[in-house]
Amino acid sequence: MDTETLRRALEEAGLTGQQAEAYLTLLESGSSPVVDIAQQSSISSSRIYDVVRSLAEEGFVETLDRDRLHARPREPVDVLNRLRQKSEMLADAAGEIEDRWERPDPKESRISVLKRTETVLRSTADAIAEATVSVALAATPDQLEELRPTIETAADNGILIQIAVYEAEGADVPEIDGVLEIRRCPIPGPFLAIVDRRYAFFAPTVHSDRSYGITIGDEILSFIMHWYFRTCLWAHNPRLQIDRDQPPTYVSIEGFVHDTASLLRDGTEMTLEVIGHRTETGERVDLRGDLVRATWGGQLEPPRNPTYTDLAGQVTLFLETDEGIVSIGAWGALFEDVEAEIIRVEGVEFPEP
Repeated sequence: MDTETLRRALEEAGLTGQQAEAYLTLLESGSSPVVDIAQQSSISSSRIYDVVRSLAEEGFVETLDRDRLHARPREPVDVLNRLRQKSEMLADAAGEIEDRWERPDPKESRISVLKRTETVLRSTADAIAEATVSVALAATPDQLEELRPTIETAADNGILIQIAVYEAEGADVPEIDGVLEIRRCPIPGPFLAIVDRRYAFFAPTVHSDRSYGITIGDEILSFIMHWYFRTCLWAHNPRLQIDRDQPPTYVSIEGFVHDTASLLRDGTEMTLEVIGHRTETGERVDLRGDLVRATWGGQLEPPRNPTYTDLAGQVTLFLETDEGIVSIGAWGALFEDVEAEIIRVEGVEFPEP
C-alpha cells in the first residue's frame, strides 16, 4: 500500500489530513524534534505543535520534553484496533446494504430466492408488522426470540397468531404475550411463516448445510404452505399456550370443524361470529348468527372425528343471520357467499342429556 492510500485510510479512521501526515512522518523518522516533523512534511511550523499534541491526546504518539519538544510514535495497538474496527464496520455495512437490496417487497415480487436466512427473518418481520388478520409461524426458539417484539406488537393490534416452535420435549419454550396459540413441534423443520393468506416465507432447517430462503407473494402457493403448516407442523403436536382471554377463535374453517365435529354431530348449537369477505364483490363482512349445519365433501355433515385429510375438500358452514342463511366457505371459496378469515365461537348450547 502506498503512502497516499495509507493516509486516506487513517483519515477514514478519524484523523484529520494533517494528523495523518504528521503521524506517517513520525513512523518514517522515529523519535524527532517537533520542528523537524514540520520540515519533513507540508505542515507549517505554527501548526505542528497543535497537531502533535492532538495526536498525543488520541494515543497515537507521545511527547518528550528535552531541549526541544520531541515526539515519537506509540506502540500502534490503538491505531490497529481503530483501523480494524473501521474495517469491520464498513464490511458489516456492505453486508447490510446487500441484504436490504436483496430483500424483496412481497407485494411486488411473487417469488424471490434469497441468499441468507437472516434476510428471510427480516422480511417476515416487515410483513408481520403490516399484517391485518393472521399469522401462522413455525420457528426455532432463537428465531422466535428475534421476532418476538414484532409478534407482540402485532398481537396487541389484534392480529391472530399461531406458532409452532421446534423444541424437544422438556426444554424451555418462550411464552409470548397475546398470541392465539403456541404448539410444540419436537422434530426440527424449516422456518415458515404465512401472513394474511397472501405472503409466505420459507428457509430450510437450521441443520441444513445450505443457507437460503424464499419469499412468496402469491395466494395459491401460500395456500399450499398453509396446508403443510396445518397438517405437518400443527395438527398432531401438543398445545403449550393458548389465549384464554378471548373466546375460541379459528383462522380456518378446517380448524373449527376439526375441533367441533363431534359436538355438531351430537346436536350442540353454536352462535358464531364470522369475519371475512364476500366471494363475489370482495366486500369485508362481519356476520353473527347461529350455525345451522356444516357440510363436508358433498356429505351433509362431517365425520365425528375428522382428520385434516378428511377436511381437505370443500367444507361449508351455513349461518342463520339477520339477512337469512349465509353460506361460509374456506380459504379460496368459490361457491359460498363468504370466505371466512376468522371464526369466533360466541355461544354454545349443549343438548339436554
